[in-house]
Amino acid sequence: MAAGTFICCSLRSARRLFARCHNRGVQRMFSSATHQENEIELRDPTLTTANFQSRTRLERLTGENVVPFSAFLTDSFGRRHNYLRISLTEKCNLRCQYCMPEEGVTLTPRGQLLSTSEVLTLARLFVREGVDKIRLTGGEPLIRPDVLDIIAELKKLEGLKTVAVTTNGMNLSKLLPKLRETGLDLINISLDSLVSAKFEFIVRRKGFHKVMESIDKAVELGYNPVKINCVVMRGLNEDELLDFVQFTEKKPVEVRFIEYMPFDGNKWNFKKMVSYQEMLDQIRQQWPNLERLEAGPADTAKWVTGKLVPISSSL
Repeated sequence: MAAGTFICCSLRSARRLFARCHNRGVQRMFSSATHQENEIELRDPTLTTANFQSRTRLERLTGENVVPFSAFLTDSFGRRHNYLRISLTEKCNLRCQYCMPEEGVTLTPRGQLLSTSEVLTLARLFVREGVDKIRLTGGEPLIRPDVLDIIAELKKLEGLKTVAVTTNGMNLSKLLPKLRETGLDLINISLDSLVSAKFEFIVRRKGFHKVMESIDKAVELGYNPVKINCVVMRGLNEDELLDFVQFTEKKPVEVRFIEYMPFDGNKWNFKKMVSYQEMLDQIRQQWPNLERLEAGPADTAKWVTGKLVPISSSL
């Protein structure tokens, strides 16, 4: 199963997807059973709702009639999409230059956003289809008031192996003990500079110390590795590539260098983009023995490692 393959479930499109999946729910009661297989089960007088639900996922997926991975989540190249990203909010407490304009963006009306129950229903439907990793994103997911409740409920889903969060780290430190208690498995923290003034110039807000405190707190609570996302932009932070690699020597963190990508309102310019190959060439000048690690057929990241620590670069 390709570990790097994922689906992104955005706030704007999720309701249409929810309606489509929900309407098919009677025909597809579990995982990826075919319509014919479900019809057989539905006609079985010995299979009541109670004893159907009491059957474990393992029992349903083993035996003579092994249920294949969901055709719904398998693309035309045969890649199995087992990784779901759910955007909990469009709101963010930063205004990163590579992400949105300084004045912010027009927000979707509250009534059109996913409710807590809709988030959990969507997650449940996808897990039944074979998704085993869910990442909560935003905006900034940790400013959503019910984020702890959502994580706690996700952890109850049978078959879901990993719940992760991508955050800017501004509110993370104070929430980390409760996040750990609810069972959050993985944390990705955005950090685009190791220089306080430059960080605040890029994100257009103060708070560098809060992000660094969150990284330290995550390490203290046993998250290993803590993953760092760094968007590299020419003229801003491309001179810090080696500093970020050295940062991984000091703390149990992995750094994922991300190419600057065009978004509405972020004034993208090709001249500002530092390519994956250019990043790799610069790092190899200091660490020439880097080797590329084996990746899945649909991974979006190119993992490399040397004598020091793993590094990840993403297109």
